[in-house]
Amino acid sequence: MESTKLTGIYSNGMVLQRDKEIIIEGFESAKSEVVVTLADSVVTASVTEGRFKAVLPPMDVVFDTVLKVDGTDTIEIKDVCIGDVYMLAGQSNMELPVVRTLELNKEEVEAKDYPYLRQYLLTPDLEIPEIGGKSNCVLPEHDWIKAVGNSKNVFSAIGFYAAKRIFEEKNVPIGLILNAQGGSTIEAWMCDEDLYASGISEDELAPLRGKDALKKYTEHWQQLTIDWRSEADDNDFKIEEGIKDAKPVTLPGIVIKDFSGIVWFIKEFDYDGVCEGDCLLRLGDLIDADITYINGIEVGRTEYQYPPRMYHFDGSILNKGKNTIMTRLIVEQEFGGFVEGHPYYLKTPSGMTDIMGEWKTVVEKKMPKFNPIPMAVMLPAALYYGCILPIKNIAISQIWWYQGESNAGDPDGLTMKNSELAQKIIEQGGTNPYGYDQKMIRTFKKFREFFGEVPVVMVKMADYINPLTFESEVPEGWKKIQELQERAPEFISNVKTVVAPCPDPVYELHPQNKSGLGADVAKASIELSK
Repeated sequence: MESTKLTGIYSNGMVLQRDKEIIIEGFESAKSEVVVTLADSVVTASVTEGRFKAVLPPMDVVFDTVLKVDGTDTIEIKDVCIGDVYMLAGQSNMELPVVRTLELNKEEVEAKDYPYLRQYLLTPDLEIPEIGGKSNCVLPEHDWIKAVGNSKNVFSAIGFYAAKRIFEEKNVPIGLILNAQGGSTIEAWMCDEDLYASGISEDELAPLRGKDALKKYTEHWQQLTIDWRSEADDNDFKIEEGIKDAKPVTLPGIVIKDFSGIVWFIKEFDYDGVCEGDCLLRLGDLIDADITYINGIEVGRTEYQYPPRMYHFDGSILNKGKNTIMTRLIVEQEFGGFVEGHPYYLKTPSGMTDIMGEWKTVVEKKMPKFNPIPMAVMLPAALYYGCILPIKNIAISQIWWYQGESNAGDPDGLTMKNSELAQKIIEQGGTNPYGYDQKMIRTFKKFREFFGEVPVVMVKMADYINPLTFESEVPEGWKKIQELQERAPEFISNVKTVVAPCPDPVYELHPQNKSGLGADVAKASIELSK
C-alpha cells in the first residue's frame, strides 16, 4: 500500500498553468513533511492530518519536465508541461468527442498530431456531504492523453478544434480539463448557498446528502433502465416468423405513436455491386435505442437516441441480389422512429444506395411507458462537489462553458421541488429557464473564488426542436436561455459569447460542425487573453 500519494489529476502528461502559483496536493501517511521538485523549483511541504499542499512559485513555459515528490515513497510524474490550462464545463455538446465529428472533419483531424495538446477526463465521484461535513469526492486516476493518432478521437471536439488553433498561434503547451457532464443542469454546478438563494430549499437537498446517497441513486437509475428493457425482451419472439405479419411503413418519420416497447423495421433491397471492402450503413437518428442487422448479422447497436448511427461492416455479408436490413428499435416514451432530415443510406465500394421509402414493421412486445428518474448529474449541487471542489486548487487560464439544454424547460414551470423532482426535470426537459441569468452570475462568481478572475468563453446554444414535440418553432424556453447566454457579457465581467451554428436539420441536438465552433472559441479565447 502506498504511503505517499497524489490526487488523480497529477499524472503523466499533465499540463500546469504558467505564470501562476502551482499547487501540488496529495497524501502522506507516515512522514511529517514531503519534498516536491518541479523543474528548478524545490519546496518542502508539511503534512497535516495525512495531507500535504506544496505551493510552488509561478513559472514560465516548460515543454518537458518531471514532477517529483519525496515522502515515505518517491513519486515521479513524467512528461509534465507548463503552459495554458482551460477548464471545459457544461453539458454533452462540450463533452461530445472528436470521433462524433469525423463525418465532416476527418481530413482535418488526421492532418496533424499535437503532442503538446493534452486532455484530462474528469469523471465525477458524486457525493454531497452532510451540512458542515467535508466533501470526500476524489479525482479519477489516469494519465493525461495527447492529441496524437487515434487518441484525438476521445478529445472534446470543441476543445480539440479550439486548442489546436490556440497552440498554432501561441506555441505553448495546452491542457484541457474536460469537466463537462452530459445532461447536467446549471443547478448541479451550484453550491448550497447559491441554490438556497435561487429558491431551492434544504429539504430538497437533504435526501441527496451523505455517504453513498448519490451512488445508490445512480445505481437505482441504472437498474430502472435494465429492468424495463429486460422486461421488454420477448425471448419467444422470432423475427423470421414475425416478418410474415409485418405491415408497410414509409420512412423516415416518427411513425411510432402511443406505443412503448420493441418494434422491428425491415427493409429489403437488391444489390448488384461489389461484395467486399469497408461499407457503411448510415441510419441518421433513431428514437430510442437500436440493434441493426444486415442479412441476419449484427452491424451495430446504440443504447440511446442521440449518437449518429454510422455502422461500418465488411461488404462480404452482402449478397448479389436480395438483401435485408432489420432494425430492432426500443421505444421508451410512446413515440419513436427515424427522425427526418438526417442522412440515411448504404455506402459500398460500388456507390451509394438510398434505403429510405417503403419499409415494413412488426411489433415484438408492447410495454408501459418507461418513466425514468433524473440522472444524478441533473441534481442540485452534485457536480459542484464532484467536479469543482476537487480541482479548486488547480490553476487555470480560462473557463469554456457550453450548458443550458437541460434548463430550457417549460417557462411556466416552478423551481425543482423534491416531491416532484423527477417530473419537473424530465417532463419539462430541464428546469425553469427564467432566472438562468442569476444562476449564471452566482455560478461563475463561485468558480472565480477558486480559480481567480479567469475569463469565460460562453457558447450560445444552437437552435433545436425536439422531434417528439412535432413543433415547427424553437420553443420559448430554449430561446430564453439563448437570449441570456448572448447577453451574459452584460451581467458577468470578462465574458465573450460565441454562437453555435444552427444545425440542418434543426432536430439535431448535437451538431457535428464543432470545428467551426472551435475556431470561434479559439478566437474569443485569444482575444480574452490579451
